[in-house]
Amino acid sequence: MSRETVMDKETLAAFADGELSPEEAARVVMHLADHPQDQAYVDDLMAANAALVRAFAGPVNEPVPARFQQLLTPEAAPQPGATVVPFRARLRRRAPVLAGLGGALAAAFVGALVLMQPDAADPTLTAGPVAPGSALHGVLAGQPSGQPVAYGAGELTVLASMPAESGFCREVELLDRAARRMQVALACHDGAGWSVDVAMSETLSPGAEGQDFLPASGAEGVLLDRWLERRGAGLALTAEEEAAAIAEGWAR
Repeated sequence: MSRETVMDKETLAAFADGELSPEEAARVVMHLADHPQDQAYVDDLMAANAALVRAFAGPVNEPVPARFQQLLTPEAAPQPGATVVPFRARLRRRAPVLAGLGGALAAAFVGALVLMQPDAADPTLTAGPVAPGSALHGVLAGQPSGQPVAYGAGELTVLASMPAESGFCREVELLDRAARRMQVALACHDGAGWSVDVAMSETLSPGAEGQDFLPASGAEGVLLDRWLERRGAGLALTAEEEAAAIAEGWAR
């Protein structure tokens, strides 16, 4: 069976943004293995995403100013006797062409604030640099494999640690049994800090009697194997080797 020779840029961009299902992501991974030009395109997109995350890393650690919080809440009804200046209405009438652009910019700004807040009520695993001092950074830096810790509404567990060409990588799993959702991610340390290379979500289905929930498709293994190959990852560290790497701050 011949592999797909053409893949549209929208699909590649969705893959870089982590918006594809595990099955779709696995198909893209197989395509990229034989299409270096598309691989370079995806690498550029991911580098741009990482640069955006770094640019917002400082501001999102600060409280959202009250004037911006007001943009996220419905406007208060005017009180009797108050003087109301219909600024927004006049602006829309005088500049209808800018209304769409302004809305898009506002949506993008608000989206950045919501998506990049590090202390979200229900944190998830997303691709990009891991902020120092965050809960995820603490787990990656010092948690031994196989010991789950509370993370939002679920449990975060390091599944394995592997040596890589430029440092170390750790495979982590975020399990939310109540929501029947599982996330698997690969995070790597290259001397400059921790960064999540790839993260994907799976819907969990009930297992057989006496078993826990199981992934609905299991396609995440294909994608993780691909990224481990790119990182030049070796065999999983033993418990003793992992403990030594943690003690040395993951230095090579």
